[in-house]
Amino acid sequence: MAAISFHSLEDRRVKRFFAERARGCICPPDFPVCVCGHEPEAELLSRRAVAPTPGEVADNPRAKSGRLRAARKLEAEERP
Repeated sequence: MAAISFHSLEDRRVKRFFAERARGCICPPDFPVCVCGHEPEAELLSRRAVAPTPGEVADNPRAKSGRLRAARKLEAEERP
């Protein structure tokens, strides 16, 4: 999965969506053992958003605000 956002509000929504899919256990921190059984659906490919290079911006000035985020969908047997 990949998404390019051109506005900070769009980027926040994409970031949260990917973070929810990559999150494992959703039990409260005070639980000694996981009881939810929730497994991540995706793996983030980069920790931060990828911004365009200065060369890309020189070729296309409208790309300056673009941010790329990507995640890889996990198969059932790949999930921890």
